[in-house]
Amino acid sequence: MDAYSSKEIAQLLGRTERAVQLRAKREGWQGRPRHARGGGSEWLLSSMPKATVDAIIAAQLAEQGVSLPPALTAGSALAIDPRKEATSRAADLSQLTAPQRETVLARLAFVREVGRMTAVTGKESAIRHLVQASKTGSLGARLSQLVPVANARYGAGEQRGLTRRSLYRWCADYAEGGELALAPRAPQKNMAVPAWAQLFLSCYQRPQNPSLAEAHRDFVRAWQAEQPSRAPSIDAVRRFLAKVATPDLQAGRKTGNALLHLKPFIKRKTEKLLPGDVYTADGTTFDAEIAHPDTGRPFKPEVVAFLDVATRRCVGISVALAESAAATLDALRMACLFGGIPAMLYTDNGPGYTADMLTRPGSGMLSRLGIQIANAIPGRPQGKGLMERAVKTICVPAAKKLATCTHADMDEDAAHKVFKITRAQIKKYGRSTLLPTFEEFKRVLLARVEEYNASPHDALPMIVDVAAGKRRHMSPNEYWDHCLGRVFEPMPVPADMIDDLFMPGTFRKVQNGMVRLWNHDYFAHALAPLHGEIVEVRYDIWDSTYVTVWTEDGEKICRAGLDANAMDYFPISRIEDARAQRDRARLKRLEVKAKAIAPGASITVSEQAPALMADSLSARPCVTIAAQPEPEPAAATSEDLARIRAVMDEAAREAEAAAAPRPEPEKRPLFHLSTEKYRWLMRHQDKWTDADRAWLAEYAQSNEFALLRERFEYEGLVLTPAQLFPALETPSL
Repeated sequence: MDAYSSKEIAQLLGRTERAVQLRAKREGWQGRPRHARGGGSEWLLSSMPKATVDAIIAAQLAEQGVSLPPALTAGSALAIDPRKEATSRAADLSQLTAPQRETVLARLAFVREVGRMTAVTGKESAIRHLVQASKTGSLGARLSQLVPVANARYGAGEQRGLTRRSLYRWCADYAEGGELALAPRAPQKNMAVPAWAQLFLSCYQRPQNPSLAEAHRDFVRAWQAEQPSRAPSIDAVRRFLAKVATPDLQAGRKTGNALLHLKPFIKRKTEKLLPGDVYTADGTTFDAEIAHPDTGRPFKPEVVAFLDVATRRCVGISVALAESAAATLDALRMACLFGGIPAMLYTDNGPGYTADMLTRPGSGMLSRLGIQIANAIPGRPQGKGLMERAVKTICVPAAKKLATCTHADMDEDAAHKVFKITRAQIKKYGRSTLLPTFEEFKRVLLARVEEYNASPHDALPMIVDVAAGKRRHMSPNEYWDHCLGRVFEPMPVPADMIDDLFMPGTFRKVQNGMVRLWNHDYFAHALAPLHGEIVEVRYDIWDSTYVTVWTEDGEKICRAGLDANAMDYFPISRIEDARAQRDRARLKRLEVKAKAIAPGASITVSEQAPALMADSLSARPCVTIAAQPEPEPAAATSEDLARIRAVMDEAAREAEAAAAPRPEPEKRPLFHLSTEKYRWLMRHQDKWTDADRAWLAEYAQSNEFALLRERFEYEGLVLTPAQLFPALETPSL
């Protein structure tokens, strides 16, 4: 403002209007008509003496609050084009830090104050008045608070006031570059990579994760081996590491999946999926010991779970004694019957999900159900994070309900005590009261699945809980029921196909009405016209007494039975008569030997003997050898009696051997999986053949054996080279 009314001057100087008017007359102030409302006159500031002008400006500074001044006049020294003013205000300050932005705004307040006062007293006078007011403490409260901020002094030391140089510099910077030019220069870090960085990182970025001190010691030794100068100190190394980004610094110390945790990732959204669109599956070893259903010894069962991605509902679960495709097939059967046939199945590349019975084109289970399979990238469990988390959410709480829990959260001392108690009880009684039975374990697991499906899930939509009176997330069951009938209908498995559809299959050629599967023959008369043709043979993994035969087009032909066309080589009655005749001939020969030693001797067989000898399970037959004397018997010597006893004993032994039960050789079972064959061979090492040894040597080098090696060792089924090659054994010294 270049003119003030008497009332305004009186308020600034703390005088009365009459005193102001007398001073104006005495000092010869010039006035002009006041164009504001109410009329009157106002005094020109330029007609006043310098002392009066200084007093008015000082009073203004003491009362001035920081506010944007009116538009500057074109003749002022800091006049700014309105377009430039708008551009300056729109400057992007986001690249500055918060303290820098505060400093910019504080300096801008002083620049505007200088511009406002320049129109009245000139730039030099305005700056001089601001500097003087800062020194005397007569600045307004708001401007006084902005002085340290504008000077970028935030410490608790001596505060510096305004200086003439600073105000001139701020005005010049603002006139040249706008608001961004007022930003203080931030201290620049020296981001140059030192020459020794590569050598140190070679000692530090190792998978053994050495500490900084250990890596520095190795670095010093490597440095001194290359040059005699002094190696950088550990503090210099620490300052360098502070400038390196964490993912770059951890490269080498972490690899694969661990390193991926430090890098950005892409999230997978499930909002557009409908229930039944995608099922995902995963298996895990249960973190608790259970009594084996066959042996009673402790073991950890395998759990395979199927989850609907859209609703997070657990639609299928299976429990197996070991990891196998059969467990996956059983969980898939439960998922399809419980939740419907999915459009896609998303799994990892484990052996349980890539077996031929599931993935074989045409005859695999997924192909027959019309399910498209997608496998996760190997070594990237983050892609299946949804399923990985769900398995832990279901299985870990269930394991923690059992006393034999082996989870990482279990107290080590308590776990060790449980281990010692269970082993001691098994050694003494053959079983342990602490070990849950297989049935108890299944009840606990199924109860946990029901609890999980009924619990609110953070990834599902929100609803209002009427009972609790507040908002919460839906549970998987609630979201499934909400979508059911509205946006989707599950695709059920036809009732007449449940048994056949979930049987794994393979292709075989028909020969004389028979198909051969795993060294067994299955026959049906309906196969006779299909001699030489390829058919699909579907089998029950739990029952090997039959198979179902289908055409390549998926049309069922018949059900074939195991050895259904087989018959006895000869009738059993004829075989029994031949056996009886053979036994009578043997007894006749014994009688001839007895008569040669003791003339008149005869062999008497009880009436039950033929039946007893025919029965393979009979006890020792009744055979009596009696010597009948001739009319004039000769006296038998002691040698004759001994020979007779020896013949009688030999006859009894031969008769007993003929009638003794002949144990039938144990038949080798039908192996569906390589793990079953390995376990049977390790438990029946006396039945190994050269082919078995070759198979075991090959299986010991397979990936499946490497994955299950710890489980085999836990079961006591360790395969050693000495078992495969007994000739290599050396006697102990």
